[in-house]
Amino acid sequence: MRRSIWLCLSLFAFAALTRSASGASPGAPTGLQCDTEYAPGRVLVSWRDASRPVDGLPAGQPLTGGQRLIDQPAINLWSLPVPIGQECATAARLRREARLAYAELDFAVHSTDLVTPTDPGWSNQWALRQINAPQAWSSVTDTTALVVAVIDSGIRLDHPDLATQVWVNSGETPGNYIDDDGNGQIDDVHGWHFYHGWTGTTYVPMQDANIADDYGHGTHVAGIIGAATNNNVGIAGVAWGARVLPVKVLNQYGDGWYSDIAAGIVYAVDNGANIINLSLGGTVDSPVLREPIEYAQAHGVLVIAATGNTGGSVLYPAAYDSVLAVAATDQSDQRAAFSNFGPEVDVAAPGVDIYSTWPWVTGYFTKSGTSMAAPHVAGVAALVWTQWPQLSARQVAIKIMLTAVDVGDVGWDTQTGFGRLEADRAVNQPPPWCVYFPVLR
Repeated sequence: MRRSIWLCLSLFAFAALTRSASGASPGAPTGLQCDTEYAPGRVLVSWRDASRPVDGLPAGQPLTGGQRLIDQPAINLWSLPVPIGQECATAARLRREARLAYAELDFAVHSTDLVTPTDPGWSNQWALRQINAPQAWSSVTDTTALVVAVIDSGIRLDHPDLATQVWVNSGETPGNYIDDDGNGQIDDVHGWHFYHGWTGTTYVPMQDANIADDYGHGTHVAGIIGAATNNNVGIAGVAWGARVLPVKVLNQYGDGWYSDIAAGIVYAVDNGANIINLSLGGTVDSPVLREPIEYAQAHGVLVIAATGNTGGSVLYPAAYDSVLAVAATDQSDQRAAFSNFGPEVDVAAPGVDIYSTWPWVTGYFTKSGTSMAAPHVAGVAALVWTQWPQLSARQVAIKIMLTAVDVGDVGWDTQTGFGRLEADRAVNQPPPWCVYFPVLR
């Protein structure tokens, strides 16, 4: 992931160097506000003479697909289609055309009211305020089109803040003991459980449909990502409406095996996950883990993983370049002392004293760890992808990194990567043109 963003930043630097060396380049968006949110794929123009036939673009190009938006003597507004990522350059070129009164981007507008959820636990969720989630929610809340897999210790299915959010396998009939959808798992209505059974002499790979959380970790992570929001119950999830796909691979002590995680990743990909959250890790680089990560990447799935909680080196799978590696920060935007760090870190997110869903007692609990930081990023990724559906998984990750708040050393650093997660900027700022570069897809 880091190679892609360095390429993106290098393209930025090259463009800036070119402009400074030769003055304004022919396509430079002089005077245009290109660093704010605008509608992708179009430029707005107004012709000086409204009575003139609008029969062509400058340089004799046909007005293919142009649409008149307002037809009044004083306002002759047209929308012209342009390739995604070329809005600024096209508007700059059109501004030099004498027949046009102006050429503009179609800038965004939002209500001045922030979205404050009605969930009573909102006051305990400092992290969502820190990352400016309400500003992001002003633009997008409905992420129901996306599936976020939580590969973890399972989930409490009847939790009042999660019951409506859990993924449902429409191809399965509950309780008939038949593999209705032919995916190899019987009655996997809400997810699947990969584990090893002890025979007394060895561990044997096993699996079943029991995804109940007997450790608590998975339920906590799932709540951060997608707890039902604005429902007057419990807490707010980062991604309103996202469907959470629980894949249980950790036991009641929070332990598991690479082979189970590998099987869980493949299961999540094959069952439609768009984003995979892995709040877990091991110290060894192994093809058992690496190949399923590559499988997910090949299928356009964004994989997000926690860096680890020992204050040491980044764990796997977060250490893989194709994975978005997340470190943890505290309320002062400092790297949490427990957060693993190193050259593999991409971004950081709040991970200290995080209040979220829990399987027992009051149903809510406060925990700390990079395990809590990663799902904040997964939730924001769902918001970004909903707002900018034309992006690929890698491009979503790059956008999250490019819009992070630089909280450590200037620029990228080993402690917090490109900075602390910023939901508002990630969702509302248009992707820089270099994100559309073919290598980054």
